[in-house]
Amino acid sequence: MAPEISHFRDMDFVAESFDPATKDFLYTTFAVIEGDDAVYFGQLPKPKRQITFEDYTSALMRLPDAEIYPRLPTGGELTVAPDNLDLSTKFYLKRPRLFQYDEYKAQDCLDIIPALLLEEAYTLEKLSRHPHPGIVQYHGCRVRRGFVTGLVLDRHIDDLKNYVRKQKGPLDKGPFMEALESAVGHLHSLGLAHNDVNPSNILVNAAGLPVLADFDSCHGVGTKLTYTRGTPGWVDESDSYDTSEISHDRYAIQRIRTWLAEQTTNS
Repeated sequence: MAPEISHFRDMDFVAESFDPATKDFLYTTFAVIEGDDAVYFGQLPKPKRQITFEDYTSALMRLPDAEIYPRLPTGGELTVAPDNLDLSTKFYLKRPRLFQYDEYKAQDCLDIIPALLLEEAYTLEKLSRHPHPGIVQYHGCRVRRGFVTGLVLDRHIDDLKNYVRKQKGPLDKGPFMEALESAVGHLHSLGLAHNDVNPSNILVNAAGLPVLADFDSCHGVGTKLTYTRGTPGWVDESDSYDTSEISHDRYAIQRIRTWLAEQTTNS
């Protein structure tokens, strides 16, 4: 039975979609994730302001676990996180990309959603064996019904984009960039490139220093990139971005250095 919606906070996300060419409204998608990580998804052909809570409730349908979650591998190569971790304050649960469910379903490639989560889990497992203070700490996979339903990470309140926008505090650009370069350099020393370094993927810790996150584009240097490959505006547009390269990260760091100087100068 689908959960009953009585407030917007009952939903995990609500998003309107528009035609990229005409900018005309297309539909509203939304999802609810229950305590056991069961996912209910809905789509309605009208804007949010026209949708009642009864509409939301009646449109929700349970998604099969296998469409969004990868099965836990049986070889024991992935760490299973303890069930008693406090996900409301100290830890953060990174879930699959549910906001792209309708897009991937329309393109008949739903397998991308669980594949992305599993790829990142393997990357985080490797990084956890070589910790660095500038790389988000990983505590294992959350498992329900034999599926990996999320990745448990340390929680940080802001990413760099929001930290600067909200002017949460002074940012010492020199030490900040040195710490970021150290974290990225650590990745490179392990034979990896991040391939998607941008302000939304850089968290800011309590000391005002960077913590690199979001490793779903991270691959071994020289290997083929799979499902994600950088964020527009933070990549070299002359690069095909077919393979994982250290140059991608170096370009992004220089872009962030310039962006950060501009943001702090104009604030």
